[in-house]
Amino acid sequence: MRLLFPLCFCACLISSAVFANGGGYGKGVVSTSAFQPIGVEQVEMLSELLEIDLHIEYADIRIEYVLHNPGKKVTVECGFPAVIEEGGMFAPLPPLAPGERPKPREPKKLEGFSLLADGKEIPAKVREDQAGFSGNGGRQIETWHVVKIPFAAGQTRHIKVHYRNPYHISFRSVSDDWNQSAPSLTYAFSAAALWSGPIKQGTVIVNATSVDPAGVRFSHPKRFTGENGTWKWSFTDLEPTLEDDLVITTQPPLQGYHGGYVAEGGEWKGDIPKNARWMRYVGFTATASSVLKEADGSEHKAENVADWDRGTAWVEGQESDGVGESITLTLKKPAKISRVGIENGYTKSRELYAANNRVMVLKVSVNDGKPFDVDVPDEFLEKEEFWFSLPKSSELVKTIKLEIAAIYPGSTYHDTAISSVRLISPLDKAPKIQPAR
Repeated sequence: MRLLFPLCFCACLISSAVFANGGGYGKGVVSTSAFQPIGVEQVEMLSELLEIDLHIEYADIRIEYVLHNPGKKVTVECGFPAVIEEGGMFAPLPPLAPGERPKPREPKKLEGFSLLADGKEIPAKVREDQAGFSGNGGRQIETWHVVKIPFAAGQTRHIKVHYRNPYHISFRSVSDDWNQSAPSLTYAFSAAALWSGPIKQGTVIVNATSVDPAGVRFSHPKRFTGENGTWKWSFTDLEPTLEDDLVITTQPPLQGYHGGYVAEGGEWKGDIPKNARWMRYVGFTATASSVLKEADGSEHKAENVADWDRGTAWVEGQESDGVGESITLTLKKPAKISRVGIENGYTKSRELYAANNRVMVLKVSVNDGKPFDVDVPDEFLEKEEFWFSLPKSSELVKTIKLEIAAIYPGSTYHDTAISSVRLISPLDKAPKIQPAR
């Protein structure tokens, strides 16, 4: 069974790789769709409740369906597709030991997929798509998550589905220049056209759980109403078409150049975007109130937050949980700073992240000024950072102090870690640059 509609963007993780001569690829699951029957069209969709929580690197998706069988007894085979973007020849490969052969790539699966029918879990079988269908832009269905749901004659069943969807991002580079699309996800309502009749009633709720609500965009913005980071759309008797497919982006696209210049948003026509917000990463040194020393004499020093390496971290060295400990960032040259990016916890691995404490609340002060609190989400980040804004000021920033005010407890250790910090300085005008060729 193949999708009967063009394939759209959905989910991927940002890559920080830079290619020597140029190339590009897309990672992760590109798109999923509304639940769709395979070969059976007599069952109706009475209602659909779709709730999407937008996290930094993924969306948490929960769906409730009410399905009704007006006809004879039937077992409906239904599926959720996982769509990928085919990798290019320059897609990075994991390092191999001498004589080791590359391992076959694992088929993409929807993370944490589960389905309950009237409260009882129905296990899904993951099937590789045999048709090899490719849609626009090198996207193809790779796997199906398939379940079989029996219906008695005239029976109505309540279905609950849950899965995690990493955002889709395409990454391209030429020499040291790079650009990446806006993180996006797609939920293709058009797949529901395969059920009998329209979707009689539906509600979509989108929550900006740990992303900046100001950066969230919808493919149909007039359909959604809301405030404070929560949006809602309700409909009746929807006969979904391609135009109804929902695409959400969580931040503007980025384009980077030599010298650390980065363009955000704008009109992407040609090599350099127009009307973009220009900024630059700023260097700094770091000192800490305490540092954890291991038995072998190694230290998890403050400078680790400035090395752009997720395998290292500053870890405070107090016997307690680290509340009250701090790092101070001293800019190499005073500058305007608009945003601060944090890789919370020990991000060398998911296991170390969970084992150690993470920061829940930071107390932030600029140039020894009055501190303010920043709530930090408890999310293991593989490629991205959690960003927060500094108060607007005409004063150049010399120092930024980050003090641990509250923590998420680790499962094994009482040490609190921060793996990386990045500082962004806004530019008053676009810089003069020459893109690589």
